[in-house]
Amino acid sequence: MFKGGQLMAPLLDRQHPDILDSQERETLPLPVTGLILCGGKSKRMGRPKAFLPYGGRTMVEHLINRFGQLFDEVFLVANEPDAFSQMTVDVVKDILPNRGPVCGILSGLLVAKHDHVFVAACDMPLVDKKLVREMSRMRHEHDVVVLGHDGVVEPLLGFYSKSCVKSLEDSLFAGKSAAHEILSGVSASVFDYHKIANSAEPMPAYFNVNTPLDYSELLANTK
Repeated sequence: MFKGGQLMAPLLDRQHPDILDSQERETLPLPVTGLILCGGKSKRMGRPKAFLPYGGRTMVEHLINRFGQLFDEVFLVANEPDAFSQMTVDVVKDILPNRGPVCGILSGLLVAKHDHVFVAACDMPLVDKKLVREMSRMRHEHDVVVLGHDGVVEPLLGFYSKSCVKSLEDSLFAGKSAAHEILSGVSASVFDYHKIANSAEPMPAYFNVNTPLDYSELLANTK
């Protein structure tokens, strides 16, 4: 299952290696393209989630700043790029309009200069350096590495390789527009969030803001 209630078979095909000491980790920013997906309609929120105030700026500006520290290249991916014209990074338009996150991921992969992209939805402001570093260690072993927690898979939070472009194209043109539908067609693995979870953290790094209640919870528990 992933957030949203969709069932899917377990993707974890093997345990990932123990986390390495910080001295052995790659230097930031990583040679990876960060993609912030901004194509959702925000129906449950009632207003665009990307522009919700958070931390003295908007949600999307917060993620742009965070991604700029983590990745060598950063893009926004959106159905309506004009809405983001004032942002400090380039905006990639979906190659097909209103076709869901698969189209957004594919659109970003096609323009990325790096072999791997890291994908996060614009409503996931708590993505942090620790999570990205540890997930990044698996990116050369699989086409896709996504986050998992408590039997839930987050297909919109993880690494995608250019080697899965054809599979994404095939899925898209076959009418499979939901992200969870395409994971079975690629070499995919799940990174178990609980390997790095900190019980002292008020909220997990994968928390996403779908509703006004989620937004209130975010503001009440983070700065």
